[in-house]
Amino acid sequence: MITFKKHMRRIALGAVAFLSVSNTLAYNVGDYVAGGGYVREGSYLDTASAAVQNSTLVTERRVATAAAEAQTNMVLTQITERFDPTSTPTGNSVALLPTKGGNAGPGDQRSSLWARAGIDNLRENNINSFGGWNANLWSLALGYDHKVNEKVLLGAALTYSNLNGDTKFNRGSIRDNAFGIVPYIAFRVNPCLNFDVVLGYNRVNKSRSRTTPGLAGTVLSGPKATSSPKSDRYFASLYANYKHFVNRWTFLTRFGYLYVTDKQKRFNEQNGMVAFNPAGNPTGTATRVYNSQNTNVSRLSLRLQAGYKASTTVEPYAFVLYARDFGATKIRVQDTVTPNAAGIALINPNKQRSDNTFGGGLGLNGHLGNNWKTGIEAVYAQSKKFRDIGGSLRISKTF
Repeated sequence: MITFKKHMRRIALGAVAFLSVSNTLAYNVGDYVAGGGYVREGSYLDTASAAVQNSTLVTERRVATAAAEAQTNMVLTQITERFDPTSTPTGNSVALLPTKGGNAGPGDQRSSLWARAGIDNLRENNINSFGGWNANLWSLALGYDHKVNEKVLLGAALTYSNLNGDTKFNRGSIRDNAFGIVPYIAFRVNPCLNFDVVLGYNRVNKSRSRTTPGLAGTVLSGPKATSSPKSDRYFASLYANYKHFVNRWTFLTRFGYLYVTDKQKRFNEQNGMVAFNPAGNPTGTATRVYNSQNTNVSRLSLRLQAGYKASTTVEPYAFVLYARDFGATKIRVQDTVTPNAAGIALINPNKQRSDNTFGGGLGLNGHLGNNWKTGIEAVYAQSKKFRDIGGSLRISKTF
């Protein structure tokens, strides 16, 4: 047990050391400080916290949200297609109600097979003086749904996502592979309004690397620290969709809530810290142990869309987006390699504040005949430090 007197003595000794190296990386997490203490993560002695941590403490809020939202949007687009209340347009008007019989018409078949593919280029700037991070997120989904009756649609999709990029803030890399399942149910209140519930689970295999400060401790030039974290990612959402038609014009309003939680398991980071002896001399590298961590994000979002049915086969459209993230928790883990303590709390340097995102995009819906539908969409979204440029393709067959 560390007494109060000893603790104050270490703070005093550490403060003297900090004043002499406040503009360098001379003291890093786990470094031995004269007087018997070790530099604590997130303390004033740790002058570049993000640079000397595993990147999962920095990136997971954005990554988990982007991955969950990409899969959710694939499903929402499919539901909107399946509950399209129009018949095939003819002349200068579009019917507001389905044709008699409830299941008649090319857009109102009982069952559907569908596939989606998308890419999102993710970038977050200014994590620290070294920079931020960027990665490409690929998302694939293969799904099936069935109309139980005129008002209820049940379905599920199998998903795969791959993340690949660089983390400049610690001169490392970021890789993810995730397999998942996304069940969904939709309720049509009237021909223009429906409510959608989308659930999801992903098993995520992560690979992270970063460059350590090295024995000198002044720049990120040491050996690579590597790790392979694993996590269970869950998400759930509820959306309301209102689609209105005026002649050949189509208008869509979508408002909803998305909750994402990424439960990362305990893992080892090889070469994760420089080992020092009690005299303060480096002795090599050591394995850093990170206990489990949870990342939770809540998001409210709004989409306003307008399209024009140029013909029986083509409908271009444009849309604007707004989202607000809130309730995202700070990430805390335990570094159990510190010799003088059972564990110390690490606090995510990327502070989890509420965030506003604005964006928009363009798309094109197509009808290929024989109950085949296709579409393409491009989107740009920007918050204060984070931006997402994405694109997607889709195809479906109703029967």
